[in-house]
Amino acid sequence: MKGLVLEGGGTKGAYQIGAYKALRELGIEFQGVTGTSIGALNGAFIIQNDIEVMEDIWRNYDYTSFMNIDEDTYEKYKDLDFTAKNFNVVIELINKARKNEGIDITPLRKLLEENINEDAIRKSNKDFGIVTVHWDKKFNPHQLYIEDIPEGRLVDYLIASASLPIFKLEKLDDKLYLDGMFSDNIPVKLLVDKGYTDIVVIRLLDDFIGKMNLNKFNDKGINIKTIVPSEYLGGSLNKDKDNIEKNITLGYLDTMKAYERYEGVRYYFNLDYKYDENYCFEKFINLKDETIEGLCSTLGIKRAVSRRTLLENVIPRLGEVLNLQKDFSYKELFYAVYEQKLQENGINRISLYDFNKLVDTVHRNYKTSKDSEEINEVKSIIPVAKSKLPKVLTNQIISDFKNQG
Repeated sequence: MKGLVLEGGGTKGAYQIGAYKALRELGIEFQGVTGTSIGALNGAFIIQNDIEVMEDIWRNYDYTSFMNIDEDTYEKYKDLDFTAKNFNVVIELINKARKNEGIDITPLRKLLEENINEDAIRKSNKDFGIVTVHWDKKFNPHQLYIEDIPEGRLVDYLIASASLPIFKLEKLDDKLYLDGMFSDNIPVKLLVDKGYTDIVVIRLLDDFIGKMNLNKFNDKGINIKTIVPSEYLGGSLNKDKDNIEKNITLGYLDTMKAYERYEGVRYYFNLDYKYDENYCFEKFINLKDETIEGLCSTLGIKRAVSRRTLLENVIPRLGEVLNLQKDFSYKELFYAVYEQKLQENGINRISLYDFNKLVDTVHRNYKTSKDSEEINEVKSIIPVAKSKLPKVLTNQIISDFKNQG
């Protein structure tokens, strides 16, 4: 059985809308969904098959549809993150929430009561699980399946799962509930306990703790496909329209790339089978000696110009300068060189492009420089961890690529 796990993260959850739309477009279906906090709320809409309603809420409802707060308070807290590095702030907010001094989320309850179809969820024949935590001088975790939740109380438990410590907390059955993230923010175990061995996880963070929790399942025969945001998604309460739109689009693009429907390193390109690993390798291995010499000089590589130097020193150094993973491919390096041109021109990365058109455009407009003074000037400004190649280096490589035909 294939299951879907949705991580908690407040309004970062808009990312999961785009990601799920991509999964659905790819024809991937799930027999079970689990989620924590906003992941639980998104999961409920997915189970009841109301992705369009959920998307409408995300795109067209502002923060006043979720919280009773004034604009100044919203601006003060919208960029707050409920993570370990903000532990002291989180504890302070928990104490305020316990004293009933948190933000009123009556609008959220009303929104859920109007749009959550509990009956449809119960009759879906799909597994649905959420994570809750109640406070009694300590955290008491409770992982619940839909069958464990009393009928007519699903919205209550969804709100319990999503009770961020900044919110005014409501008692449920005389218990004070806090956000499920204080127990398990990535509830893979809820699906594993139901016998699922093929699981997709849509994350909202890219933190070490989350990775550690997922690694626990590596030796248990569980196949986990993880979709991770390629950039920071903003604060946990940021409902600004531009931030939501960006995150929905990013979720879609990241998912398509994760399933190899799109290509690219930082950017996103339609598949173009011309630029396979062999093609890209041939481009680099056939760089002229003059180009290799220029790269060695600029990158501080003091070895004789040769194919061996190119493979053993220059190529790894280029990957380092471009911040590629240590096991990068020639194709990734090739794409990264051309993506540099998009970065130099401030082109939005959260969009889909045609790589072949990019190559043609760059080749038509590239500029080269053999000015040794410019090369030396560039040498003086390249730090070891520079995230981009200087233009003169990019132009050297691209000029050589173009001349190869």
